[in-house]
Amino acid sequence: MKLFIYCAGGFGKEILDTAKRINKFNKKWDEICFIDDVRLVNEFYGAKLFSFNTILEQFDLNSFEVVIANGEPFARKSIYDKLRSNNIKLTTLVDNSAIISDTAKIGEGVLITAYCLVSSSVVIENNVAVNVKAIVGHDVKLGEHCVVSALVNIGGECTVGENTYIGMGVQIKEKLVIGKDVIVGMGSVVYYDIPDGVIALGNPARPMRQNIDKKVFRK
Repeated sequence: MKLFIYCAGGFGKEILDTAKRINKFNKKWDEICFIDDVRLVNEFYGAKLFSFNTILEQFDLNSFEVVIANGEPFARKSIYDKLRSNNIKLTTLVDNSAIISDTAKIGEGVLITAYCLVSSSVVIENNVAVNVKAIVGHDVKLGEHCVVSALVNIGGECTVGENTYIGMGVQIKEKLVIGKDVIVGMGSVVYYDIPDGVIALGNPARPMRQNIDKKVFRK
């Protein structure tokens, strides 16, 4: 079985390192490679790189699985939909150092990276990315395609909507609802519910404007 990491970028490098650690202790994949739609090279970060069309042409669908290494919620959703429409299997990656409650429910295509804590009765829906040292408190629900950045702390019984991005170091008070299609800016402290479709930041975090272009990172 091969593992393909979709998106050859900085996050992709981190996910390759994660996959190698997993493979070291539990040999799951014969080879780990990248898929990318932009880079026109044959190798990235020491691993082979293929275009998506090449994957479809050269490999049997039962011979590989894919994980998405993109930090943009709407990019994650777009890639996820493309993979599912082509009947491609997504896998879930959980770093060996992460602590995951036996009562947590984790969907397909989820990434949980180094030193994360996923507590009791958490529900993580499909294609969510949880980055380094994030804490997801008891009974939290994370909607599809959302991204939880490094050092985030989400208090118990919170709900985070689909396609939402929680920036680095954000602190979220317990029992809050963060809407869908939201960006919560880096270092914000969230004391109140946040509605759908806004960019919020500050201490306390407040909606600043509508999330019109739905893009987190700008070059």
